[in-house]
Amino acid sequence: MTLTIVVLIFGVVLIFGFASISQSYATARQAQAAIEASRVAQIASVGNLVALITVVLIVAIVLAVALFFGWLFLRGKSQPERQWVPGPNANWGQVSQPQANALLPALLTVLLYQMMQNQQQHSQRSEQFWMLDEPTDDTPAISEIPWEWE
Repeated sequence: MTLTIVVLIFGVVLIFGFASISQSYATARQAQAAIEASRVAQIASVGNLVALITVVLIVAIVLAVALFFGWLFLRGKSQPERQWVPGPNANWGQVSQPQANALLPALLTVLLYQMMQNQQQHSQRSEQFWMLDEPTDDTPAISEIPWEWE
């Protein structure tokens, strides 16, 4: 009888031991799942922060461009339209230094355009010159063909 009680007590202790081990294992797995969930939440919060900063930058850039063009528009509207009428002492042959400096890019553009036109005309003339050469084979030129039939 004592052997049976010892075996029963040993069985009950063994059952409680397995229950305690499985409960500890389940608690450890839950803690690991909570750690993984916090890592995922941390990654998601960084992604949300990047998305929010991107949207704020885009809105700020669009707002800055809109304000800049609005400022240009209002500035153009506020300035009166100027009409220059030469006075009796106007010197038509002389341009002031700031005006000459302002016209310099336009002058350079016109000169560059003229140079390109001259170069194009020169290359067309040289092509026409080479096209007028006599043929090197025995084929008669168009001017040598008798067009009138006798």
